[in-house]
Amino acid sequence: MPRKPAHLEMIGGKSPRQRIWEAIRASGATRSDQLGFTATDIARACKIEAPAVSEYLRALHLGGYLGRHDLAHRGEPARYWVELDNGVEAPRVRKDGSEATGGRGNEAMWQAMRNFLPTFDFREVSAYASTAEHPVLPDTAKAYVLALHAAGYLEEVLPAKRGCQARPARYSLKPDHNNGPRPPMIQRTRTVFDPNLGRVIWREEPTWDDSHA
Repeated sequence: MPRKPAHLEMIGGKSPRQRIWEAIRASGATRSDQLGFTATDIARACKIEAPAVSEYLRALHLGGYLGRHDLAHRGEPARYWVELDNGVEAPRVRKDGSEATGGRGNEAMWQAMRNFLPTFDFREVSAYASTAEHPVLPDTAKAYVLALHAAGYLEEVLPAKRGCQARPARYSLKPDHNNGPRPPMIQRTRTVFDPNLGRVIWREEPTWDDSHA
């Protein structure tokens, strides 16, 4: 089954996994707590179906974030505790517990725009957001910058110039669109969803005009 767009999965700006993680942290269960919590406990706390909760708890356990008392021999459900507190953001893990890196590039670009680059072009965003392990390609940065500009997040402070001294357009993040640390998401439907606000900001089909990059 194809994944739903993020704005259909999120409620109040929080994904199901984020709500599960917050319920886990709120439980306060640690290694010294012999009771811990079950998938049913968390499902009730965050109002998410138990199978989805169980799947994420298993992934967190395999990733080292949760410890587990396996009580199958007693006919009881497994009980978990927090082994590694990742902070407020839900750990991004695949089913096998390995780190999921999808979305990391957008996060790095967004933080660069918010905190480090007063003005920028797409090439500077690409360079600043890239690491050796997780490079952000210039074309990826260009698409992200164009989408944020179309959605009203960015102000064009210097237009692109063509010719022998060609240069890309420069932008700055509008202060009233710096909505929080979570990067706006560009979806397959070409909408921009802002998880800080929990709503779609922009729906129109963009005009991908190279003169703006």
